Amino acid sequence: MTNYEVVAGRHFWATLQPLRPKYTREQMAEIILTIKACIRELQRCGHVEENGWDEHVLARAPFADGNHIEFHIFDDDVLVVYFRRERNRRIRMVGVYSHATIPSE
Repeated sequence: MTNYEVVAGRHFWATLQPLRPKYTREQMAEIILTIKACIRELQRCGHVEENGWDEHVLARAPFADGNHIEFHIFDDDVLVVYFRRERNRRIRMVGVYSHATIPSE
């Protein structure tokens, strides 16, 4: 099985900023380490099942295109969104949100 290319740019990591007041420094470090483990898992197999949970395709705008996927980490209120392009075996990390901050139209 071919690995996936996973891109997690500055914009992705910047989406963590609104979560910082809610969590301690140690908790944020744990969240970041978990995200990095999830990225390695995505590179390996194209989905998350070991390091996160409740992975599903998003059904509400602006992510309702069938390619945006969300999974939960940490305390069930840290949501990680990524965009998977199966044809190219490429994944773009989109953002890290809470239930209150995830974009919706």
